[in-house]
Amino acid sequence: MNTKHNNTIDFMRAVLIVLMILIHIVNFGTLYPGIKDGILTFLMPSFLVITGYLINVDKPLCKFGTYLMRIALPYVIMVTGFALLSLYLPVRGGIEHFDIPTLCHTLFVTSIGPYWFLHAMIVCGTLYYATFRLTANTCIGIVSRLALLATVMIVVSQYTPFLSLRNAAYYFIGVVIRVSLGNFDSVYRKSLLALVPFALLISQRDLHDWGTLSVLACVMCFFCFCASIEQLSPACLRHTMHYIGRNTLPIYIFHPIFTMLAKYILPIFAFDPTGLTHAAATIILCLVGSIGIGWFMDRTRLSYIFGKRNIIR
Repeated sequence: MNTKHNNTIDFMRAVLIVLMILIHIVNFGTLYPGIKDGILTFLMPSFLVITGYLINVDKPLCKFGTYLMRIALPYVIMVTGFALLSLYLPVRGGIEHFDIPTLCHTLFVTSIGPYWFLHAMIVCGTLYYATFRLTANTCIGIVSRLALLATVMIVVSQYTPFLSLRNAAYYFIGVVIRVSLGNFDSVYRKSLLALVPFALLISQRDLHDWGTLSVLACVMCFFCFCASIEQLSPACLRHTMHYIGRNTLPIYIFHPIFTMLAKYILPIFAFDPTGLTHAAATIILCLVGSIGIGWFMDRTRLSYIFGKRNIIR
Protein backbone atom coordinates (compact mmCIF):
# COMPACT_ATOMS: atom_id res chain seq x y z
CA MET A 1 0.00 0.00 0.00
CA ASN A 2 1.39 3.41 -0.99
CA THR A 3 0.84 5.61 2.06
CA LYS A 4 3.34 8.38 1.34
CA HIS A 5 2.14 11.97 1.37
CA ASN A 6 0.18 12.91 -1.74
CA ASN A 7 0.40 16.56 -2.82
CA THR A 8 -2.36 16.09 -5.38
CA ILE A 9 -4.78 15.20 -2.60
CA ASP A 10 -3.72 18.39 -0.81
CA PHE A 11 -4.46 20.36 -3.99
CA MET A 12 -7.89 18.74 -4.27
CA ARG A 13 -8.66 19.44 -0.62
CA ALA A 14 -7.63 23.07 -1.10
CA VAL A 15 -10.03 23.46 -4.03
CA LEU A 16 -12.80 21.80 -2.02
CA ILE A 17 -12.28 23.96 1.07
CA VAL A 18 -12.37 27.13 -1.06
CA LEU A 19 -15.62 25.96 -2.65
CA MET A 20 -16.98 25.18 0.82
CA ILE A 21 -16.28 28.73 1.95
CA LEU A 22 -17.91 30.04 -1.22
CA ILE A 23 -21.21 28.23 -0.66
CA HIS A 24 -21.27 29.36 2.98
CA ILE A 25 -21.26 33.00 1.90
CA VAL A 26 -24.91 33.95 2.26
CA ASN A 27 -24.85 36.71 -0.35
CA PHE A 28 -23.29 34.43 -2.98
CA GLY A 29 -25.87 31.71 -2.31
CA THR A 30 -28.66 34.25 -2.66
CA LEU A 31 -27.34 35.60 -5.96
CA TYR A 32 -26.35 32.24 -7.46
CA PRO A 33 -28.54 29.49 -5.98
CA GLY A 34 -28.02 27.25 -9.03
CA ILE A 35 -24.23 27.38 -8.74
CA LYS A 36 -24.43 26.75 -5.00
CA ASP A 37 -26.65 23.72 -5.59
CA GLY A 38 -24.26 22.39 -8.23
CA ILE A 39 -21.24 22.73 -5.90
CA LEU A 40 -23.11 20.99 -3.09
CA THR A 41 -23.72 18.04 -5.41
CA PHE A 42 -20.10 16.89 -5.42
CA LEU A 43 -18.38 18.90 -2.67
CA MET A 44 -18.95 16.84 0.46
CA PRO A 45 -19.04 13.47 -1.34
CA SER A 46 -15.54 14.30 -2.64
CA PHE A 47 -14.38 15.23 0.86
CA LEU A 48 -15.85 12.01 2.27
CA VAL A 49 -14.11 9.83 -0.33
CA ILE A 50 -10.76 11.51 0.40
CA THR A 51 -11.29 11.23 4.16
CA GLY A 52 -12.16 7.55 3.94
CA TYR A 53 -9.00 6.98 1.92
CA LEU A 54 -6.67 8.90 4.24
CA ILE A 55 -7.68 7.33 7.55
CA ASN A 56 -5.24 4.71 8.84
CA VAL A 57 -6.70 2.01 11.09
CA ASP A 58 -3.42 0.10 11.39
CA LYS A 59 -2.74 1.77 14.72
CA PRO A 60 -2.88 0.71 18.37
CA LEU A 61 -6.10 1.63 20.13
CA CYS A 62 -4.50 4.46 22.10
CA LYS A 63 -3.14 6.14 18.95
CA PHE A 64 -6.40 5.81 17.07
CA GLY A 65 -8.20 7.12 20.15
CA THR A 66 -5.92 10.17 20.01
CA TYR A 67 -6.86 10.68 16.37
CA LEU A 68 -10.57 10.60 17.25
CA MET A 69 -10.04 12.89 20.25
CA ARG A 70 -8.37 15.48 18.01
CA ILE A 71 -11.52 15.56 15.91
CA ALA A 72 -13.98 15.28 18.81
CA LEU A 73 -12.52 18.13 20.91
CA PRO A 74 -12.83 20.86 18.23
CA TYR A 75 -16.20 19.40 17.26
CA VAL A 76 -17.59 19.63 20.81
CA ILE A 77 -16.09 23.07 21.43
CA MET A 78 -17.25 24.62 18.16
CA VAL A 79 -20.72 23.04 18.17
CA THR A 80 -21.29 24.14 21.75
CA GLY A 81 -20.10 27.64 20.91
CA PHE A 82 -22.30 27.91 17.84
CA ALA A 83 -25.24 26.49 19.76
CA LEU A 84 -24.87 29.32 22.25
CA LEU A 85 -24.42 31.82 19.44
CA SER A 86 -27.56 30.60 17.68
CA LEU A 87 -29.63 31.85 20.60
CA TYR A 88 -28.80 35.39 19.52
CA LEU A 89 -27.79 35.19 15.85
CA PRO A 90 -29.18 33.29 12.85
CA VAL A 91 -27.10 30.10 12.66
CA ARG A 92 -28.06 27.17 10.42
CA GLY A 93 -29.32 24.31 12.62
CA GLY A 94 -29.49 26.58 15.67
CA ILE A 95 -31.29 25.84 18.92
CA GLU A 96 -34.01 27.69 20.81
CA HIS A 97 -33.15 26.52 24.33
CA PHE A 98 -29.74 25.85 25.82
CA ASP A 99 -29.95 22.93 28.23
CA ILE A 100 -28.23 19.57 28.65
CA PRO A 101 -30.76 17.43 26.66
CA THR A 102 -30.78 19.93 23.77
CA LEU A 103 -27.00 20.20 23.76
CA CYS A 104 -26.56 16.41 23.84
CA HIS A 105 -29.03 15.99 20.98
CA THR A 106 -27.15 18.64 18.99
CA LEU A 107 -23.74 17.08 19.67
CA PHE A 108 -24.64 13.45 19.07
CA VAL A 109 -27.45 13.59 16.51
CA THR A 110 -28.14 16.79 14.60
CA SER A 111 -24.86 18.76 14.88
CA ILE A 112 -24.94 22.44 13.88
CA GLY A 113 -23.66 24.58 11.03
CA PRO A 114 -21.01 22.85 8.90
CA TYR A 115 -19.68 20.67 11.71
CA TRP A 116 -21.75 17.61 10.80
CA PHE A 117 -18.76 16.49 8.74
CA LEU A 118 -16.60 16.08 11.85
CA HIS A 119 -19.41 14.06 13.42
CA ALA A 120 -19.48 11.79 10.35
CA MET A 121 -15.70 11.37 10.54
CA ILE A 122 -15.91 10.25 14.17
CA VAL A 123 -18.74 7.76 13.64
CA CYS A 124 -17.41 6.30 10.37
CA GLY A 125 -13.86 6.17 11.71
CA THR A 126 -14.98 4.34 14.84
CA LEU A 127 -16.94 1.75 12.85
CA TYR A 128 -14.07 1.29 10.40
CA TYR A 129 -11.48 0.81 13.14
CA ALA A 130 -13.65 -1.51 15.23
CA THR A 131 -14.58 -3.71 12.26
CA PHE A 132 -11.07 -4.06 10.89
CA ARG A 133 -9.33 -4.48 14.24
CA LEU A 134 -11.74 -7.14 15.46
CA THR A 135 -11.16 -9.14 12.27
CA ALA A 136 -7.40 -8.44 12.02
CA ASN A 137 -6.20 -11.84 13.24
CA THR A 138 -8.84 -13.95 11.55
CA CYS A 139 -8.94 -15.84 8.27
CA ILE A 140 -11.49 -13.38 6.89
CA GLY A 141 -10.32 -11.92 3.56
CA ILE A 142 -10.29 -8.25 2.64
CA VAL A 143 -13.46 -8.48 0.55
CA SER A 144 -15.32 -10.06 3.46
CA ARG A 145 -14.01 -7.41 5.84
CA LEU A 146 -15.21 -4.67 3.51
CA ALA A 147 -18.59 -6.38 3.22
CA LEU A 148 -18.78 -6.56 7.02
CA LEU A 149 -17.93 -2.86 7.33
CA ALA A 150 -20.61 -1.99 4.76
CA THR A 151 -23.14 -4.08 6.68
CA VAL A 152 -22.26 -2.43 9.99
CA MET A 153 -22.55 1.04 8.43
CA ILE A 154 -25.93 0.20 6.90
CA VAL A 155 -27.26 -1.16 10.20
CA VAL A 156 -26.06 1.89 12.16
CA SER A 157 -27.50 4.28 9.58
CA GLN A 158 -30.85 2.49 9.47
CA TYR A 159 -31.42 1.84 13.16
CA THR A 160 -29.69 4.75 14.89
CA PRO A 161 -29.72 8.53 14.33
CA PHE A 162 -25.92 8.76 14.42
CA LEU A 163 -25.05 8.17 10.77
CA SER A 164 -26.47 9.05 7.37
CA LEU A 165 -26.32 6.25 4.82
CA ARG A 166 -25.29 8.62 2.03
CA ASN A 167 -22.37 9.93 4.13
CA ALA A 168 -21.32 6.38 4.98
CA ALA A 169 -21.45 5.32 1.31
CA TYR A 170 -18.91 7.88 0.10
CA TYR A 171 -16.67 7.36 3.12
CA PHE A 172 -16.80 3.64 2.39
CA ILE A 173 -15.71 4.25 -1.21
CA GLY A 174 -12.60 5.97 0.11
CA VAL A 175 -11.89 3.00 2.38
CA VAL A 176 -12.26 0.61 -0.57
CA ILE A 177 -9.75 2.64 -2.58
CA ARG A 178 -7.23 2.48 0.27
CA VAL A 179 -7.45 -1.20 1.10
CA SER A 180 -7.89 -2.53 -2.43
CA LEU A 181 -5.80 -0.17 -4.57
CA GLY A 182 -3.55 1.54 -2.04
CA ASN A 183 -2.72 4.48 -4.30
CA PHE A 184 -5.33 7.21 -4.68
CA ASP A 185 -3.88 8.25 -8.04
CA SER A 186 -4.98 4.94 -9.53
CA VAL A 187 -8.68 5.85 -9.42
CA TYR A 188 -8.45 8.73 -11.91
CA ARG A 189 -6.54 9.98 -14.94
CA LYS A 190 -5.44 13.59 -15.29
CA SER A 191 -7.58 15.15 -18.01
CA LEU A 192 -9.21 18.52 -18.58
CA LEU A 193 -11.71 16.72 -20.83
CA ALA A 194 -13.36 15.40 -17.66
CA LEU A 195 -14.87 18.89 -17.34
CA VAL A 196 -17.26 18.03 -20.18
CA PRO A 197 -19.17 15.14 -18.52
CA PHE A 198 -18.82 16.92 -15.18
CA ALA A 199 -20.54 20.05 -16.51
CA LEU A 200 -23.25 17.99 -18.24
CA LEU A 201 -24.06 16.05 -15.05
CA ILE A 202 -23.96 19.12 -12.80
CA SER A 203 -26.34 20.97 -15.11
CA GLN A 204 -29.03 18.31 -14.62
CA ARG A 205 -30.78 19.18 -11.36
CA ASP A 206 -32.64 15.89 -11.20
CA LEU A 207 -29.25 14.11 -10.97
CA HIS A 208 -28.04 15.97 -7.87
CA ASP A 209 -29.23 13.39 -5.37
CA TRP A 210 -26.28 11.71 -3.61
CA GLY A 211 -27.97 8.36 -4.06
CA THR A 212 -27.51 8.47 -7.84
CA LEU A 213 -24.45 7.18 -9.70
CA SER A 214 -24.21 10.54 -11.45
CA VAL A 215 -22.89 12.15 -8.25
CA LEU A 216 -20.18 9.50 -7.96
CA ALA A 217 -19.32 10.18 -11.61
CA CYS A 218 -19.10 13.91 -10.81
CA VAL A 219 -16.72 13.16 -7.95
CA MET A 220 -14.44 11.08 -10.17
CA CYS A 221 -14.53 13.72 -12.92
CA PHE A 222 -13.60 16.34 -10.33
CA PHE A 223 -10.57 14.29 -9.30
CA CYS A 224 -9.53 13.97 -12.96
CA PHE A 225 -9.64 17.63 -13.96
CA CYS A 226 -8.46 18.90 -10.57
CA ALA A 227 -5.31 16.79 -10.83
CA SER A 228 -4.81 18.15 -14.35
CA ILE A 229 -5.22 21.74 -13.17
CA GLU A 230 -2.60 21.13 -10.49
CA GLN A 231 -0.15 19.92 -13.12
CA LEU A 232 -0.75 23.03 -15.26
CA SER A 233 -0.61 25.51 -12.36
CA PRO A 234 2.47 27.71 -11.78
CA ALA A 235 4.71 26.57 -8.94
CA CYS A 236 3.80 29.44 -6.59
CA LEU A 237 0.07 28.71 -6.88
CA ARG A 238 0.66 24.99 -6.54
CA HIS A 239 2.67 25.42 -3.33
CA THR A 240 0.06 27.78 -1.87
CA MET A 241 -2.71 25.30 -2.63
CA HIS A 242 -0.71 22.46 -1.11
CA TYR A 243 -0.32 24.52 2.08
CA ILE A 244 -4.05 25.27 2.19
CA GLY A 245 -4.82 21.59 1.55
CA ARG A 246 -2.62 20.49 4.45
CA ASN A 247 -4.50 22.87 6.73
CA THR A 248 -8.10 22.23 5.82
CA LEU A 249 -8.95 21.25 9.43
CA PRO A 250 -8.35 24.70 11.00
CA ILE A 251 -9.92 26.36 7.97
CA TYR A 252 -12.94 24.08 8.26
CA ILE A 253 -13.24 24.74 12.00
CA PHE A 254 -12.82 28.51 11.99
CA HIS A 255 -14.16 29.71 8.61
CA PRO A 256 -17.79 30.12 9.83
CA ILE A 257 -16.56 32.94 12.10
CA PHE A 258 -15.48 34.90 9.06
CA THR A 259 -18.41 34.03 6.80
CA MET A 260 -20.66 35.43 9.53
CA LEU A 261 -18.46 38.53 9.72
CA ALA A 262 -18.75 38.89 5.94
CA LYS A 263 -22.45 39.69 6.31
CA TYR A 264 -21.54 42.90 8.13
CA ILE A 265 -18.96 44.09 5.59
CA LEU A 266 -21.26 43.48 2.61
CA PRO A 267 -22.25 47.21 2.31
CA ILE A 268 -18.61 48.02 1.53
CA PHE A 269 -18.98 46.04 -1.71
CA ALA A 270 -22.20 47.70 -2.84
CA PHE A 271 -20.34 48.94 -5.94
CA ASP A 272 -20.31 45.37 -7.32
CA PRO A 273 -23.84 44.04 -7.96
CA THR A 274 -22.47 40.63 -9.01
CA GLY A 275 -21.28 39.92 -5.46
CA LEU A 276 -18.11 38.30 -6.82
CA THR A 277 -15.76 40.87 -5.28
CA HIS A 278 -17.37 40.32 -1.89
CA ALA A 279 -17.10 36.55 -2.35
CA ALA A 280 -13.40 36.73 -3.29
CA ALA A 281 -12.62 39.02 -0.35
CA THR A 282 -14.51 36.73 2.01
CA ILE A 283 -12.64 33.65 0.81
CA ILE A 284 -9.30 35.39 1.40
CA LEU A 285 -10.50 36.60 4.80
CA CYS A 286 -11.55 33.08 5.78
CA LEU A 287 -8.30 31.48 4.65
CA VAL A 288 -5.99 34.06 6.22
CA GLY A 289 -8.12 34.48 9.33
CA SER A 290 -8.53 30.75 10.00
CA ILE A 291 -4.83 30.00 9.51
CA GLY A 292 -4.04 33.08 11.61
CA ILE A 293 -6.16 31.76 14.49
CA GLY A 294 -4.44 28.39 14.18
CA TRP A 295 -1.00 30.03 14.17
CA PHE A 296 -1.90 32.11 17.25
CA MET A 297 -3.16 29.01 19.09
CA ASP A 298 0.06 27.16 18.26
CA ARG A 299 2.24 30.02 19.50
CA THR A 300 0.27 30.43 22.74
CA ARG A 301 -0.14 26.63 23.26
CA LEU A 302 -3.92 27.08 23.15
CA SER A 303 -3.88 24.36 20.50
CA TYR A 304 -3.73 21.84 23.35
CA ILE A 305 -7.41 22.66 23.90
CA PHE A 306 -8.00 20.73 20.68
CA GLY A 307 -5.68 17.94 21.81
CA LYS A 308 -2.89 18.93 19.43
CA ARG A 309 0.52 20.46 19.92
CA ASN A 310 0.21 22.21 16.56
CA ILE A 311 -2.91 22.89 14.54
CA ILE A 312 -1.03 24.31 11.57
CA ARG A 313 0.90 21.77 9.52
